[in-house]
Amino acid sequence: GPAALASPIIMIGSQTSRLEQARRAVEDDCLTAPFDGAVTSLTAVPGQTVGTGPIIRIASTQDLLARIYLDETDADKATLGNRVHLTLDAYPDLLLEGEIVIVEPALDFVDGTPVVVIWVDLPDTPEVAVLPGMTVEAEVVADEALGALLVPIQALHELDAGSHAVFVVQEDGTLLLTPVTPGLRDY
Repeated sequence: GPAALASPIIMIGSQTSRLEQARRAVEDDCLTAPFDGAVTSLTAVPGQTVGTGPIIRIASTQDLLARIYLDETDADKATLGNRVHLTLDAYPDLLLEGEIVIVEPALDFVDGTPVVVIWVDLPDTPEVAVLPGMTVEAEVVADEALGALLVPIQALHELDAGSHAVFVVQEDGTLLLTPVTPGLRDY
């Protein structure tokens, strides 16, 4: 205050030192999150002694990612950039499309089953509120063929190694064995 200006300079110096020590003590006691977000859980109260366990949870509501578990037999589909169709349980009629941005380098285990963990970016959805922790169903698009003819796998007959055919019903009801070149297949 104004009285400090009338004090000898030596007195101001010692007070400045105490002020700096107090500022550093406050700064050292301050927790700073590594990202912007909202506190979603706080399990400690002022003055409480805490251990090494988590006491605060902060969630970001921007640039959200979905953590997806793929069976290890589908590891070939865990490719950066692959598109993923996402449906949130909270909004079953809303289909979102993201892409794989992270593939973890080691298998993880869920209920004893080995899985590949992938992270998918969630698009911004101004029409609905997507909250951290929501459940999502995902379908990885490993490959696609547009404008292709679909036939049941049971209708495909292997004539020789690499040679396939299907029976085509003719106008008179007879079947004609017709060679085909199969493209993408699944079960």
